[in-house]
Amino acid sequence: MIGRPFFALVVCALSAVGFAQKKPLDHSVYDSWKSIRGTSFSHDGKWILYVIAPQEGDSKVEVKSLTSDTIYRFDRGSVVQFSNDSKFVVATIVPALADTKKATRDKVAAADMPKNSLLILNLASGEQTKVDKVTSFQLPAEDCGWLTYRPEPPKPATNAVTPSAGAATGSNARRGAPRAPGAARGGGAAATTSGTGAPLVIRNLSSGKEQRLDDVGDAALSKDGSVLAYTVVTKEGKTDGVFWMDLKGGAVKTTFKGKSKVSKIALNDATKRLAFLSDKPESPAPAAETSKKTSISAFMYDPKSDKTNRVAGDDSAGLPKGWIISENSPLSFSENGSRIFFGTVPKPAEEKKDDTPDSDKVSVDIWNWKDNRIMPQQILQAAAEQRRTFQAVAFLDSGKVVQLETTAIPSVLTSRRGDGDLAIANSDLNYRLESSWDSEYNDYYVMNIRTGESRKLVEKSEGRITFSPDARYLSGYDPQSKQYFVVDPKTLKRTDFNIPTALFNELDDRPSTPTPYGEAGWTKDDARLLVYDAYDIWSIDPTGKNPPVNLTGGAGRLGNVRLRYINTDPESRFIDIQKPLLLSAFNTDTKAAGFYSLNALDARPRPVKLVMEDKSFSAPLVAKAGNVISYTRQDFVEFPDVWIAKPDFSDAKKLSNANPQQAQYNWGTAELVNWISSDGQRLQGILIRPEDFSYSKKYPMITYFYERLSDSLHSYHAPAPSASTVNMSYFASNGYVMFIPDIPYKTGSPGESSMSAIVSGVLSIVNRGYVDPTKLGIQGHSWGGYEVAYLVTQTNLFNCAEAGAAVVDMFSAYGGIRYETGILREGQYEHGQSRIGATPWDKPLRYLENSPLFWLDRVKTPLLLLQNDKDGAVPFTQGIEFFSALRRLGKPAWMVSYNGEDHNLVERKNRKDWSVRLSQYFDHFLKGAPTPVWMSKRVPATMKGKTMGLELDPDPDAGK
Repeated sequence: MIGRPFFALVVCALSAVGFAQKKPLDHSVYDSWKSIRGTSFSHDGKWILYVIAPQEGDSKVEVKSLTSDTIYRFDRGSVVQFSNDSKFVVATIVPALADTKKATRDKVAAADMPKNSLLILNLASGEQTKVDKVTSFQLPAEDCGWLTYRPEPPKPATNAVTPSAGAATGSNARRGAPRAPGAARGGGAAATTSGTGAPLVIRNLSSGKEQRLDDVGDAALSKDGSVLAYTVVTKEGKTDGVFWMDLKGGAVKTTFKGKSKVSKIALNDATKRLAFLSDKPESPAPAAETSKKTSISAFMYDPKSDKTNRVAGDDSAGLPKGWIISENSPLSFSENGSRIFFGTVPKPAEEKKDDTPDSDKVSVDIWNWKDNRIMPQQILQAAAEQRRTFQAVAFLDSGKVVQLETTAIPSVLTSRRGDGDLAIANSDLNYRLESSWDSEYNDYYVMNIRTGESRKLVEKSEGRITFSPDARYLSGYDPQSKQYFVVDPKTLKRTDFNIPTALFNELDDRPSTPTPYGEAGWTKDDARLLVYDAYDIWSIDPTGKNPPVNLTGGAGRLGNVRLRYINTDPESRFIDIQKPLLLSAFNTDTKAAGFYSLNALDARPRPVKLVMEDKSFSAPLVAKAGNVISYTRQDFVEFPDVWIAKPDFSDAKKLSNANPQQAQYNWGTAELVNWISSDGQRLQGILIRPEDFSYSKKYPMITYFYERLSDSLHSYHAPAPSASTVNMSYFASNGYVMFIPDIPYKTGSPGESSMSAIVSGVLSIVNRGYVDPTKLGIQGHSWGGYEVAYLVTQTNLFNCAEAGAAVVDMFSAYGGIRYETGILREGQYEHGQSRIGATPWDKPLRYLENSPLFWLDRVKTPLLLLQNDKDGAVPFTQGIEFFSALRRLGKPAWMVSYNGEDHNLVERKNRKDWSVRLSQYFDHFLKGAPTPVWMSKRVPATMKGKTMGLELDPDPDAGK
């Protein structure tokens, strides 16, 4: 008889064999690791689809029946949608990646590159209809059976006109959709034209009948798919115009005819009115003026009266003198279709012709101390500023035009989706200069949009003020009192509220005003405003007659569970408390997550747990029919596959299996760890150990950090080439212990704060006995890169370090520019992430003490730096300062700089290269692996592009 101890020994041995049979991840697996995107339900809740996409390669679409075993699959689906009647799936099919790459290598002309196609899947029969060479399609959200798509524009014909394969016959055009201007005519085929418009095809999904329109410029479908508005644009201009097509009844209306520049069209869903902008005058211009440039006017076609009227132009009384409608103008209706919004600008001065030869032209930037925005920011925003417009409105009932936005008050937000008579106006003009180093501030106004009159609401506000859905109230958070307030927009009477728990982020340790936890939203009829504290939801009576009420009864705070409202109906404009509310839940201590239900109308509302697990969940997607939900769940081991369940999360079932290959690889496990920092704070972090972990072994450990990351305990880390940081799954699979500590900060001492948290955390893990104290590495990027640089000047605990995009000189960085935005870095040091809390002239020692540059002579740790030459966040010069100082001091250091790359790597080829170098670096110092040539020998500029130096050096000491 076999005894229990022997049996246990056999099981352990077999487990060890099982682990040994699993492979460690290598850099070749990245392309095949897949993600899931685009999950959606059919409206009837009987079908679900999602796209499974490899990191590089061709995606697959799965369409699954939820009432049978039927599954449809097709390759390379990009934009994929269900039809409104739940009978069809429509998708853009992109070319195979291999075909595109081959054509690129063969330098195929753009016109001959592989093209997209259209696929229409009949869910009842499984029949697939494919249309080649389609650039895009449009399927309205509430379509009534029509689909429009854009065929690839045909090549210009030299002699004969070639019929288009996608053209509808005359019979089909009459039966499938009404004939319209621009439609193909003659012989049942569409003529190929060389106009400036492009073909557009209207297809009836049920019958398959099509009509092709040629030379279509802009096109718009109503939300219900019953009306198509479009422009026809040709070089000759004989058939040009703006057209309104009734896809149900068959009517086609010419709303505007003649050659003109129609820059925008807009279609109102409620009234089916059509608005457009055109530079053609209402009546033909006098012969003497035909050569002059005409200004743009706004027109509106009303299908009810079947008339087109000019509603606004540069002669409108409500526009400022000398202002015109801009060709860059946005164009939109209010929700009920009674108003048209458009953009105006001061009429630009005529540019004088400059005959100066290019060789003699001076290119110079003049910086002025009075500029409210610094020159690099001005340069980056110059194109947008030249295109910017100021909002105006035309009232269709009265014909009145009112200018809303002006150069003095450049931002206006209307109420009730454009139908309200009040708006919130704001301006930051008085504070742009100080925003270079301070917070952003605004003056707020309440505006009557019928008159354009404004009343000042608040000056120099750091918060945000918004309308309630029905515009009965304005609401905002006051950063000074740290409480919410409500304003009656008619009287401007303000009501402040006193909620006894903190409404701001209590963990925000930056030297600036902390941000609020936020709002859930308003209930029906603007009856209540729901806001968050750290754990619970509070209900505010905007009238002030009743005190705020903890809607979740304090259950969140009592259980350390953060409760947040989930809107399961994206079209809803208010929170319907007549129905049970779905709440997300997150335990801030254990990091468990899940969902609760809340009946807000109960006398004593209490959240009811639906599901709570040691997982991370996505926000659930609810079918329009309300009978089924979809979500993903994940942890370090479990990939976020697609799950479905009943609305109460019962009968949960996993649908997808995107990465079955994971079972072949040694993976890892993640756990939450706690320790006390050297300054006495209780901290948390994440510890990741290899799947085949053994307490009898000693492991190398890499510590990665970026502020607070312990809330991401249950995140899945797909093996992927690195944009800048270590991939947790890859390194755990390859025998590393990974540690991710949280870091709290003290103003003025960011370096010391990181030292206190990281070193104490590392030592607490080393004290467990299974980490080799002589094999410790650290890695960080950006702010984490700075902390790496600081740590190696203060401790020799680590055997190697990698610092990406690290600031080492806070003096020079303070006065630098964030090149991606043109914004000064001053505010980052005074009030932001760098947490110095003062200027260099007020607190110079803080800048000195926290700048690693001035202490690099102490460094004994080998350093790998990543600093790309087009980094828009951390100046490239910081990397040069760092590396050149280490080089002069004779410290082992390497700097990798990818040409043309930004703060994080974008090009996949560069990410792959960096991933190899990063693993080679740590493997060498922490596992004793052979040295790659790029580390042991030089890779001089003369060899750039000829060798990457990734091969292992058989004789690393030769030539030293």
